[in-house]
Amino acid sequence: MASEIEDDVRGKGPEDEGTLATSLNLWPEEYLEGWEPERSRLFLPALAGTELGTHTAVRISIRGTGIAATVDGPVVGARRIGSSALVPGVFLALAGRGASAASYLERVARGQPVDFNERDPRYSVSWRVGLRHGKWRLQARTLNVSHEGCSVTWPGPPPTVGDPIHIWIRALLGPTLAAEVCWAGTAPGGGTAGLRLKILGRSGRKWRSAVDRAAEAGAPVV
Repeated sequence: MASEIEDDVRGKGPEDEGTLATSLNLWPEEYLEGWEPERSRLFLPALAGTELGTHTAVRISIRGTGIAATVDGPVVGARRIGSSALVPGVFLALAGRGASAASYLERVARGQPVDFNERDPRYSVSWRVGLRHGKWRLQARTLNVSHEGCSVTWPGPPPTVGDPIHIWIRALLGPTLAAEVCWAGTAPGGGTAGLRLKILGRSGRKWRSAVDRAAEAGAPVV
């Protein structure tokens, strides 16, 4: 019998709400025209047929710079039919790390100096997970995972950056993994957070093995 986590990796569960992932190469002026920092909203000339509310992760490369970053958030608007002046596409609402990535790409597009640090690959995978913070317990779902951490979303307010969290997945980890909130934000219908995991012992090895299996199964890199 396949484990719960394996069913989610394959995206075959009947209630799977996985993130839609894609990638785009945009010219600097094209990106800047679509980014609305005052509303934390980004227009992307793609995915025009996507349903409103779909959580989407997009790896954006700024042409001519060799620099890319991933933004993620729900689709809050769509331009289904384009014209000579307006191309079809979708609007994403960005919060937390997604908004930070969008601001980072704005600096890149404007030619401003930025720090560029390589990181472990992150895979778009939707796993049902449990989170515990003191007496606070809830069920959440991952947006993406890596060997060192994950981002999660759930119906409710976000925690505070720096808060200690414990995470577990039934039939995978057994004992919980300790984690720390490294970013937090809000999205329509709930909270989002990035967790930095303390990869220790048997649970840590199981987590990394699960991430490797997700990669082998073809989970998109975001």
